[in-house]
Amino acid sequence: MAFFFGKKKSHLELPISKNKPRLSPKRKGDGTVSRAKVNQFLRGNTRKLLAVVALLALITVWRSLGNSNWSQSSPFELQDAEYYDYDFLETDVETLKKYDNGSEHFLITQGGTDVLTPADKEKFEREIQMLYGSTVQKYNLEAFQGSPNGIKNREHVLLLVPLRNAERVLPLMFKNLMNLTYPHELIDLAFLVSDCSEDDNTLSALIEYSKELQSGNLSELFAETDSDEQILQEKGTRDLFLKYMRPSYLEKVKKAYSPPFHENYDKPFRSIQIFQKDFGQIIGQGFSDRHAVKVQGVRRKLMGRARNWLTANALKPYHSWVYWRDADVELCPGSVIQDLMSIGYDVAVPNVWRPLPEFLSGEQAYDLNSWPESPDALRLAKTLDEDDVIVEGYAEYATYRIHLGYNRDPDGNPKDIMELDGVGGVSILAKAQLFRNGVHFPAFTFENHAETEAFGKMAKKMGYRVAGLPNYTLWHIYEPSDDDLLLIAEKERGSKRSGDGSP
Repeated sequence: MAFFFGKKKSHLELPISKNKPRLSPKRKGDGTVSRAKVNQFLRGNTRKLLAVVALLALITVWRSLGNSNWSQSSPFELQDAEYYDYDFLETDVETLKKYDNGSEHFLITQGGTDVLTPADKEKFEREIQMLYGSTVQKYNLEAFQGSPNGIKNREHVLLLVPLRNAERVLPLMFKNLMNLTYPHELIDLAFLVSDCSEDDNTLSALIEYSKELQSGNLSELFAETDSDEQILQEKGTRDLFLKYMRPSYLEKVKKAYSPPFHENYDKPFRSIQIFQKDFGQIIGQGFSDRHAVKVQGVRRKLMGRARNWLTANALKPYHSWVYWRDADVELCPGSVIQDLMSIGYDVAVPNVWRPLPEFLSGEQAYDLNSWPESPDALRLAKTLDEDDVIVEGYAEYATYRIHLGYNRDPDGNPKDIMELDGVGGVSILAKAQLFRNGVHFPAFTFENHAETEAFGKMAKKMGYRVAGLPNYTLWHIYEPSDDDLLLIAEKERGSKRSGDGSP
């Protein structure tokens, strides 16, 4: 097991201290004095801290090898082969040290005959194989192409989540991750924390949650801190909005986050990696900020860079699938990974909707980036500059495409398939071989699109099959726009006037 610490502004980010609030701690006051003390302590004790971290890592590895249990407090005996499938040759550290220290060996022959005795030659070749075995692994990539039945074939999935100022939705995200019924021992998690504001606590909270998740204790911590109101607040539907939401939807949310859960809900994942890297994203995280048409091209190109960076650093040869997932999904079937696999396409996406207050119709298609191409859009593209990005769902770009979102039948067959060109980024399952063969999220204008929509078009152009499930629905959190807030405020004022008997 490995811990990954990312550097941010040239100082070391450490996990939250155990004697501090355990989950998503908030700073008291401006924190200037305490931060200065922490920085001074780190500068003076860096080597000691690194030594302690190394010692803890060694103890963890020793315990995992010497005991069948993950930890003393974990209810699971992690005997699944996938947790421990690293095939290393037996290695002698002292032998390898001479190679690390720059020592060189020369084989001298005379007349075609080795000078080394047969015994010495055998020892030398054994040491060379040991050196190769400690640094080189061999994979047959034909064995990791992905199939519709990933569970039966024990196929590994890399689950990737980009995060920015996401501290508030982390409990929601982890509950949805634990609810995944694809075998946890076959899933590697990788998070990218980027471009957060100075006062944001996403990275430190993420590390703490991840530690508790891998110890099998996270659901217990959530049970200690959750109430019905807190569950809803974590997902962005604040108290002020609850009275305007559909009771049936709120009941579904309550049921989804209440026990009983599936039997492997608390089971640790195969691994967790956490990366921190900034990409220069300065656009605000408010709903109106992120969805304004004028910022879409720049925003999506930066997001494309971030997605490509995370893929390049987290993808391993043994991964058969890559599953991209946003943190702020509110409701999602736990079987989503195997459900998307089962349709037999190279790229698959579900339909993504969001709840709305009842006075705004109660619900709405959220992700309009999943669509098949249209003749009108192709004609529009010919009128644009090469670097212009078409932004779907805005009046400025009349594409007249058929959106996956608007083809939903709530009572329809969830296995119905709609072939697509562009895809949205909330939930994407793709075969890992696409990324190995060069398909990526363009951080530039590709056929007048960028990021996930361009990813779908590029995959199609390279001969891969892309599809969506119009009747298979994920629900995104409700994020009120500025107009929504004005309407809600007006209704609140009207309610108060009515309560006071005012006209």
